Amino acid sequence: MSTDRTVVDTATGTVRGLDLDGVLAWRGLPYAEPPLGELRHRPPQPVQAWTGVRGARRFAARAMQPVLPAMPAPVPVPTPAAMDEPSRISENCLYLNVCAPVTPGPHPVLVWLHGGGYVVGAGPENVGDGDTFARRDDLVVVTLNYRLGAFGFLNLGETHPHAANGGLLDQIAALRWVRDNIAAFGGDPGRVTIAGNSAGAKSVANLMSAPAATGLFHRVISQSGGGDHVAAEEVSAALAARLLGLLGVPANRVSQVPAAELLAAQTELSPFGRGLWVWRPTVDGSVLPEVPVRRIADGSAAGVPLLAGSNAEESALYLALDPWAGDRAPQVLAAAFGETGAQEVLSAYRANRPAASTREVNAAVMTDERYGVPTVRLLDAQSRHAPVWRFRFAAAAPWLSPMLAAAHGTEMPYVWAHGAERRGSPLNTDSVAAGLSADMHARWAAFARTGSPQLPDQPEWPGYTETERATWIFDEQRGAVTDPGAAERKVWDGRTWASGTWFD
Repeated sequence: MSTDRTVVDTATGTVRGLDLDGVLAWRGLPYAEPPLGELRHRPPQPVQAWTGVRGARRFAARAMQPVLPAMPAPVPVPTPAAMDEPSRISENCLYLNVCAPVTPGPHPVLVWLHGGGYVVGAGPENVGDGDTFARRDDLVVVTLNYRLGAFGFLNLGETHPHAANGGLLDQIAALRWVRDNIAAFGGDPGRVTIAGNSAGAKSVANLMSAPAATGLFHRVISQSGGGDHVAAEEVSAALAARLLGLLGVPANRVSQVPAAELLAAQTELSPFGRGLWVWRPTVDGSVLPEVPVRRIADGSAAGVPLLAGSNAEESALYLALDPWAGDRAPQVLAAAFGETGAQEVLSAYRANRPAASTREVNAAVMTDERYGVPTVRLLDAQSRHAPVWRFRFAAAAPWLSPMLAAAHGTEMPYVWAHGAERRGSPLNTDSVAAGLSADMHARWAAFARTGSPQLPDQPEWPGYTETERATWIFDEQRGAVTDPGAAERKVWDGRTWASGTWFD
């Protein structure tokens, strides 16, 4: 019997990982067969067993994705050192990573779903091994890759019936792997929290509504998500038709197109920026029976506690990519609600911000249309069936340009406590940032352990209801307020729209 504590027997074979300064890590564990050739647009297939000991010390390649442009505004942010070769991409991407305490389990499990608009990203991006949660809080952390863009969300109709939701099915396959294997790594398969940011947060809502995911998780954390960022079948079918037209092939031959050509066609069809809003799961009547937030409101995830929130200046990230994107607010709103409806929304925001410029008003509308309102609607839906808590992140990170204060994604280093133990890191040297990070991190860990973000000997974080809408503000001063931005929230009541794009 091996004395190496990183050697673990899984359902399909033995793996050897890494001993990392008080935690154990396994990288690049397969949870499905490589989706190559005829498997490209098919549901994930079970992993074939192997003999011997498989090395699990290196992250797998990212899913196929375009190279991102350099961001013009931010200064460097605290990031983990665990990502290696971030430019390596491959269709052979269906792998996950586990980081566990050295202490005996069973420990609560935190499964992280990365963001990136369903077109970019990787499991360990922005979170590394997740070792801080394992080391400080005795959580087992799982990160994973899933298929993206035209490889994971291409509606090929009856040719490949579930291709439009391949990436979502990948996530479900990974959760099944967790159910079947995580006990061998010290995790408790009966205490699994799924969490994500951006597209990862939208993914957790999709999973809350997907029948095939029922019972695979027990708590949910949504950071800047919502439950309505999905496509109708006719919309995703039209997108697929345009892509196939660029490629010059029928649906039954797309598996023969070289991966690089398929990615190039995807990028031509939806360049970065716009591409962040084009690709998404499809309401197909089976994997996703209906718009997730509607099914959640009917109780599809009854009994599952939810912690959800958004950032005060979400749109600042997108305005750094395209400073004029917010100027399209009147057109975006008119397309959704007509000219009269657009003016009603804009007037409500102007009235609440009398000193703001037109661009600032438009940015606030963009923040709420993208994330604020969808998050509230997700909270409303789940509050009828389980305990829920709402947060708003409003802190200005000391390592970022002022124009990115509380922008989309800026809560991530605080939650994951990146660099909190590293000399020179802002989360180590800036007392305000360090205190905020310690608080957020501890509350996320508490939620994963108990289903509540409440901490001992701390002010009460009231639960969210549709009548009170208690919201915990994470800023220099932390505490609960009632229904922040109520006047602006109410102007969206009764309005429905399909999330489009703010980019030409």
